[in-house]
Amino acid sequence: MELFRFIVTAGTSEIPVVAVAENEEAAFRVVDRELDHTLLKLPQIDHIALMQKKSISKKGSGFAILPRERFE
Repeated sequence: MELFRFIVTAGTSEIPVVAVAENEEAAFRVVDRELDHTLLKLPQIDHIALMQKKSISKKGSGFAILPRERFE
């Protein structure tokens, strides 16, 4: 399993999404599903960008979620 970090752009909003999946294709499906389940009214999604990807080890794995301008 791998840990994926995405930025979803919807109009002027950016939504950070973290997904655990076997591969990138499955991770994008997880992002779609989580947006459907989390947001009361789904906005027009402009872009879904994969920002980071890490293998999950037995000791765990994680991301620090920083504002976008901090790492670009």
